[in-house]
Amino acid sequence: MKITLPTLALLFGLMTANTLCVHAETPYEADQRQQMEAYQRTHGVSAQVQQSQRWEQEWRQQHPNEPVPNAGVLQKLHRQETLNNINQGFAKMRQERQAKLQQDYAFAKQRQQQMLAAQHITWTPQQWQNWDRQYDQSQQAQAQAYLDGIKKAGEIQEAERQQREMQYNMGVAR
Repeated sequence: MKITLPTLALLFGLMTANTLCVHAETPYEADQRQQMEAYQRTHGVSAQVQQSQRWEQEWRQQHPNEPVPNAGVLQKLHRQETLNNINQGFAKMRQERQAKLQQDYAFAKQRQQQMLAAQHITWTPQQWQNWDRQYDQSQQAQAQAYLDGIKKAGEIQEAERQQREMQYNMGVAR
């Protein structure tokens, strides 16, 4: 079989047209994309999406004419940055929690002072130390009660899961 130039051009044309049409956007996909773009224009883009877009841009600048790897590969390449961001987030959370605890303590102490002032009572430094100790103990008791509640909820969920599993196994065995 002899392949002529017009036949070759026709085949090449069909191959390129076929590869171009493989990823044609369906009306549903176009609608979804438009909705997402409208949402992003209104609400902005999340920090994770911004980071991903930045990583893709960096890849394109550093590796021109090479395909951009998938998100997992990019994430692996930027592992240290991700860990730093996580650690900064935890540090910020701890700092905010400490500030909240200090604010709660100051509020509780101010309230105690107001109650004492209304009764025309003045405490000695030793009495204030006792109050501080009692406040700390009550905060620790609250934290422990919270942890106990979480533990109990986990135990209840585990028992329910085991019960469902046992019922399922009994139903399958029939």
